[in-house]
Order: sequence, then structure tokens, then C-alpha cells
Amino acid sequence: EYYKEYMQQDLVEQQQIIYEMRDALGCGQFEPWFQPQYNHATGALIGAEVLVRWNKNGTYVPPNEFVPIFERNGFIYEMDKYIWEQACKAVRKWIDMGREPVTISINISRVHLDSDDFIGKLNALIKKYDIPQKYIETEITETVENPRTENAVRELKDNGYVLLMDDFGSGYSSLNTLKSTPFDVIKIDRAFFSEFMLSERGKKIIAHTIAMSKDIGLDMVAEGVETKEQASFLSQCGCDTVQGFLYSKPVPLAEFEKMAYGA
Repeated sequence: EYYKEYMQQDLVEQQQIIYEMRDALGCGQFEPWFQPQYNHATGALIGAEVLVRWNKNGTYVPPNEFVPIFERNGFIYEMDKYIWEQACKAVRKWIDMGREPVTISINISRVHLDSDDFIGKLNALIKKYDIPQKYIETEITETVENPRTENAVRELKDNGYVLLMDDFGSGYSSLNTLKSTPFDVIKIDRAFFSEFMLSERGKKIIAHTIAMSKDIGLDMVAEGVETKEQASFLSQCGCDTVQGFLYSKPVPLAEFEKMAYGA
């Protein structure tokens, strides 16, 4: 591989991110944003996936520019724990307001699955804010497969967490994972259904995948829904829980609360 000028620029930008990350965490620049999930059949807002956004003095750094770096250098542990805590804090706030909280799903990085104490940290946050565990669900990417991560998934299940398999359809073992999966909910990958909807054969594959998953007791969520055609087709197939730009982009906490509670 030959050196190119852009490589030096990439290194400089990465080092700048690493230099700034701890101060950014300390002064609250990492913000929890919520992408609403809707029941397509009723139009009701029923939950949200919490995501991280880096507000750097009014300019937002794209997640794909800092999350991979944090996964490599281990800072993802601290940032994720902070976002998890913000989600728990939000649920506590809604309970104190006398509202029925919607379910919030948090992302569990593959890095956490190789550690020994992340479940203890998550349990401690649930206890700290004294919230029912049912309001915090865990999302894990389908492509994470090795004995240690499988054990971590089982331990999450044993600890009573609802498990969502994120990005279903993005890997090569999707059907194989269904036969003995501990997961409770399958999140259909946007690229999977948007590509397969381009042909009648593809649509049949989607329909049968949804039907098969429901037959074995798995709930379904379609993510990345961007068109009314996609939403209508998914509803016809029996997948009513959806999230995507057709309904809402990820929004800050205050805006999400207005959407969910009118507050």
C-alpha cells in the first residue's frame, strides 16, 4: 500500500478525536437521541432506540467518525455507559411525571460482549434509578458470533433483559441463528428489505421470513423504513412495528418527549 496525503489527514483527525473524547464526555457533549418506533397499524408511538450524537460546540460529529475509533481504543465502554444512564434517567423522569414510559432499546457494542462486567454495570443503573427492567431492552448486532459473545447474550437473557437482534439479514447465517436463538425480537435490516423489495421473489422471501419468525414466537421490528410502499408492504406481511425516516429521524430528548407525551 502506498502513502497518500489523505492518510495523514485521517490520522490527524483521529488523534484529535482521541484527544478531545474525555473532555467531551465530562462536559456532556455526547447526547442521547431517540429514534421513535411506531405501531404501523395504530399509528401509536410505542418505543425508541437510543443513539449517541456528539454535539461539538453546535456542530455534530457523524457517529461513523468516532464510534469505530472508540471501539478500537476502549473508550466505547465509558461512552456507552453514559448513554445507558441517560436512557435510565429519562425513564425515571417519565415515571415521576406520572407517564407510562415507552420502551427504550440500548445498543450493546460487540466490545462489551467480550467483557465480564458490563451486565453488572447495566443492572446497577437499573437499580440506581429504580426503574422496572422491562422498559430497557438490549440490541445486539446479528454478526457478532463467537463463544464469549454467545455466553454474554445468554447471561443477558438470564438477567431478564429483552433481547433484540439488530441488523437481521445483514449477515450470512440469518436463518441458522433462528433455530436456537435466545433473542426475543428481530430487527430487519434496512438494506435487507429495501433490496429484496425490488423483485417479486425478494418480496416473497421477506414475507416468509416474517411469517416464519412469528410462527416461532419472535417479534419483528423493521428499521430504516423510508417510503409508504415499504411500510404498507411490511404491514401486509404482519410486521407492524417500524422505525425510520418515514416516521421520524432520531431526535433529542426534549423533542422526543413532545412526540411521546406532548410535554
